Amino acid sequence: MSLERGASLSDVAFAVCTALNDADILAVLTGGSAATFYVPTVYQSADADFVLRYGSDGKGVSAALEAIGFKRRAAGDYDHPRVQYTVEFPAGPLAIGSDLITSWRTERRGDEVLHVLSPTDVVRDRFLHFYAWSDPSAYVSAATIGRAMYDLVDWAIFEDWARREAAADHTYDERRLERFLRDVRRRV
Repeated sequence: MSLERGASLSDVAFAVCTALNDADILAVLTGGSAATFYVPTVYQSADADFVLRYGSDGKGVSAALEAIGFKRRAAGDYDHPRVQYTVEFPAGPLAIGSDLITSWRTERRGDEVLHVLSPTDVVRDRFLHFYAWSDPSAYVSAATIGRAMYDLVDWAIFEDWARREAAADHTYDERRLERFLRDVRRRV
């Protein structure tokens, strides 16, 4: 599997996940890169973020990625000489707020495989950055992604999760949730 100049983030994600999968390493695409996978015309990430199954061997990851042209940099992420996207491995476990993620979507493209957060979890992940840290750019991305994937998101799961997060951490302002839900629903 060869990555060429102009490879999309989805191309990179499929190649990386397949190489890791072939090495018996489970990795799930998460964060903004998962959002880019679903709605590339709406949101664009500069890297592919994968969370590894607990206990994955770092040497195995490097060997699998080197086989497809990625080299590990001193900062711990990986780059490819012909690809604009880097590959990063944020610390696990795979979670959104206090919810551990135990299921995800598995997409196939020919012989390639990609494990990726569900659309509901992508919106939860982007919204959490706004909810917890008052990041206005995270609000814009969460709302834009939520509208773009409105019919793919389980909004009951989203609302239940957001209310549990607010109940567990009183620094979360529930008015942000109400504003977000109004904004997403109003523009659909």
